Amino acid sequence: MVKYVCVLILAIVFAAPAFAQDVAQIEIALGYGNINVKDVAEGRHSGFVSHQAFNLNSVFAIENFIGYYGMGSDPSVGKVQLFTDIFGGRFNYRKFGPVIYGIAGLGGGFLLFPDYGAGGSNSLAYRLGGGVDIPIGDSIAWKVDVSRTSFNFEGWRSGVNISTGIVLKISQ
Repeated sequence: MVKYVCVLILAIVFAAPAFAQDVAQIEIALGYGNINVKDVAEGRHSGFVSHQAFNLNSVFAIENFIGYYGMGSDPSVGKVQLFTDIFGGRFNYRKFGPVIYGIAGLGGGFLLFPDYGAGGSNSLAYRLGGGVDIPIGDSIAWKVDVSRTSFNFEGWRSGVNISTGIVLKISQ
């Protein structure tokens, strides 16, 4: 019981700054991603990405990045897919219209082989980069994000991820 009360108090302490701010508390972006991870698959590969940010104040946010990419096919295992989930911090600069930000995060990457009938390779992943959210209205923006994403599949493999999409600003 004491653990639950401590977790509740901790959640309230971290959530309280978000209730008294002039920016959206939650920003959810859905869109297109394009990644190139050297030594995992040749060339650039497309997929679906989602960015979820919880703004603690106007400068700092906690962000979760989810990406799901089709990586082509391999003759020995068939279709290859990459799923990544990276959690981190985001620093925003909001002095004029567009929001310019930098991001750093740590998470996991998973290679999936659906035709092979088995799971895949799991790895540690990290992401460093930045981007811009260009406002379209009070509750919608257009996101452009460029980041260096690295995975530890039997050695570090890195590549550039470019993503774009629509940002929905909730509880502004």
